[in-house]
Amino acid sequence: MVTAGVYLLVRCSPLIEQSELALTIIMVAGAVTTFFAASVGLFQNDIKKVIAYSTMSQLAQEYNKFIIFRYRTIYEKVIINIIYTLYIFLSLLLIKVSYCLLYFNTTIKIEYLSKFLFQKENKDNIIKIAPNNLLFKDIILNNDKKRTLNPYYITGFVDGDGCFLINIKSSLKRKLGYLIELNFKIKLHWKDKELLEDIKKYFDNKGIIIIRNTGHVEYIVNSIKNFKIIINHFEKYPLITQKWSDYQLFKQAFEIIKNKEHLSLEGLKKIISIKTVFNKGLSDHLKKAFPDLIPIIRPELINSNILNPYWISGFVDAEGCFHVAWINNSKGIALIFKITQHKRDARLLKSFVDYFKCGRYYIKSGNNSGDYIVTKYEDINQNIIPFFEKYSLHGSKSLDFYDYKKVAELIKIKAHLNMKGLEQIKFIRSGMNKGRISNKLERRTISVYSLNHKRTYTNLSYLCFSNRNYSILPIKQKFEDDKFNQWLAGLIDGEGQLIVSKKGYANLKIVMSIKDKSALLDIKQKYGGSIKCIAGYNALRYKLHHKQGLLKLINDINGLIRNPTRMLQLNKVCVLYNMNFKEPKSLIYNNGWFSGFIDAEGSIYINEESNQLILSITQKNKYLLDPLIRLYGGRVVILDSKEAFQYFIYRKKEILDLLDNYFKNFPLKSSKKNKLNLIKNFYLCQEYKSSNIYQIDKFTKWIKFKNIWDRL
Repeated sequence: MVTAGVYLLVRCSPLIEQSELALTIIMVAGAVTTFFAASVGLFQNDIKKVIAYSTMSQLAQEYNKFIIFRYRTIYEKVIINIIYTLYIFLSLLLIKVSYCLLYFNTTIKIEYLSKFLFQKENKDNIIKIAPNNLLFKDIILNNDKKRTLNPYYITGFVDGDGCFLINIKSSLKRKLGYLIELNFKIKLHWKDKELLEDIKKYFDNKGIIIIRNTGHVEYIVNSIKNFKIIINHFEKYPLITQKWSDYQLFKQAFEIIKNKEHLSLEGLKKIISIKTVFNKGLSDHLKKAFPDLIPIIRPELINSNILNPYWISGFVDAEGCFHVAWINNSKGIALIFKITQHKRDARLLKSFVDYFKCGRYYIKSGNNSGDYIVTKYEDINQNIIPFFEKYSLHGSKSLDFYDYKKVAELIKIKAHLNMKGLEQIKFIRSGMNKGRISNKLERRTISVYSLNHKRTYTNLSYLCFSNRNYSILPIKQKFEDDKFNQWLAGLIDGEGQLIVSKKGYANLKIVMSIKDKSALLDIKQKYGGSIKCIAGYNALRYKLHHKQGLLKLINDINGLIRNPTRMLQLNKVCVLYNMNFKEPKSLIYNNGWFSGFIDAEGSIYINEESNQLILSITQKNKYLLDPLIRLYGGRVVILDSKEAFQYFIYRKKEILDLLDNYFKNFPLKSSKKNKLNLIKNFYLCQEYKSSNIYQIDKFTKWIKFKNIWDRL
């Protein structure tokens, strides 16, 4: 059908050649169509449209060749074809070059603007222009966070908050009866999660980040393969606290495991002898099991000299403190800069006195720690503040430093001597250190003056502010909302559908099993909508078409949708409601999207042949499955029968890791959670399936478990 017009034209050529008017009309139409279709095709992003317009242009060209060059030789026609093809490719090249020049010009302008905006000397000027506008503050501080971390900063931070661990556990599955684990760990408050992500990126995304229920975040590297990049870093940029000795012992244990010497009794004893002088030493169990073990000599720190100013920046981000203190019954203000460390690193802390040419060192009475402390305002204003302006902090402490510097500026202009300035300092101080919840959320425990109206907040409330407008928001609720939004995005990517009708109405549909009604009720409770049974099927359909609820849902999931098909659907809805479509960021381990996607497309079952438990996801788009391998383990295979891909996890260690570290924080909401809760019971009863006639009790336990599993 595509070439039918050309064929008809050729067959009718004896008649058309008799009319000059017909030839003229065909020539003009062919020329216009050739140029127009080729030009439109150059600007298309969809490959199908590009092919369609190029085909149209080519057919129109054949019309012209038939009319104008019908008496030419075959060689002349070939030359015409070459000229036409060159026209197409040169036009395409010209368009691409224009785009590149435009992009380059825009990039240069943006880069120039960003360089100007974030120059150290311009930061304060920008904030002075709008001192109450926290947008500038967030932009500047977030830009600092996104910069590549200096290697010495990493070393300094690990010197403060890093930890090297050697764990030796009893294990009946091991030949020698012991399991050896090496861990490199950094543990921080959850408000510094972004900093841990930056550190993880520095180490080539090795290791994982885990959010604990205690409100802490941990970056952990526990794979022998990944330790190479860690060790290479600390060999090049050495630690200078007593943690250097722990690192040397850790490296010795790593070399033993790397060479597989730990599989022998002699190698095991070497690691246990290292463990005797490592951190807290041996457990009582190991002391009884190896009473005659001779401990090795703990390496002594050779060099504790500060090698680079960025090391100080990292160390202060970990162990430093910027504090505003009240003196003389809240009638006076004192600025304090302090670094606390164990007294075994007293030599290092004393070196800060020489480095900053100010401050003093003292040991706390009845304590094993010491402090380097600076309290003189002149020293802080002339030495401490300029240093950290040049070598910036990257964690939440950068916000404390910003507030600290602001108080110093108020003191400089004597604002603390009047009541208004004192109240302003109180307000700033209340949101520093422990009073700060995150970069944008702060807790207040004092009276706050806002637009000549006094409001009092208790220490049980959290203050979310922008400029001078204040509102109370529970921080836990925010985290739960984020987790729910991520789960919902994963569910929609699997079972959802965003539709824009021809009349211009948008709606959302989600189809799930009737067993999963509770999950749909959670969505209905938050956004409204309706849930109805699908006739003839054991399924339910959730539908949301109310504009207010739909807008709220789109705001919640925008930037979280990952399925290319759903992204196109969401983009259409955003266009309909004049909203900006947000592209998703790279998927990370601690994201509820995976939980929602399993609720939608996942399956948990027992393979009867291999007696293995398998968690699988079937999807036609491999793009969605590939990132899961890197984050959660498993593998992807092609299903020829269904023309689809299957991601599945079957290794016991990977599944148990997911249960303990992921699903504990991001639980399933569908009926699949019932099988998930039985997984540990499965591994306890797994061996009972092959029990013989003399182990009838164990086989009975397996039968009971299997009956419960099959009913789910």
